[in-house]
Amino acid sequence: MNKSLRKALLGAGFAAASLLTLSAAAGALGLGGGVDHDPGRMLAHIADRLDLSEEQQAEVGKVLDTTRDALAADRQRLKELRSELHAQRENFDAGETQAAADEVGQITARMVYQATSTFSQVYQLMTPEQRQQMDSMMEKRHERRARWRRHGGAPQEE
Repeated sequence: MNKSLRKALLGAGFAAASLLTLSAAAGALGLGGGVDHDPGRMLAHIADRLDLSEEQQAEVGKVLDTTRDALAADRQRLKELRSELHAQRENFDAGETQAAADEVGQITARMVYQATSTFSQVYQLMTPEQRQQMDSMMEKRHERRARWRRHGGAPQEE
């Protein structure tokens, strides 16, 4: 196989892997494409499950709003990059694909960092009992996702 074809295939493979990683990260973080990034809905879910006080709800709402606003430009740019990468199927350009894949990686890293930071901020607002309950919820979520991966189907809500 000649070097340019090998580079092109590696670039396409990297782009595909990057998009899969992004999709997994975004889905895991509640940032998946096509989803309305409504912090109010997320707050209502958290408040209901963890019995947050009104003060906690207000603080969590501020954190989620700040995160949503901070990531808005990145979400928009990812949408554009997905379109650009999708268009590569007709006229593949290894350089353009690699540049787009690199940018996807950079944006993904920022989004994962921001999501981790946000989760930590919210976690710090919880009481020890709420933290324990959140830890239990997260463990169950990880177990469902592990079963889903093993069996190749959608995770089952319990």
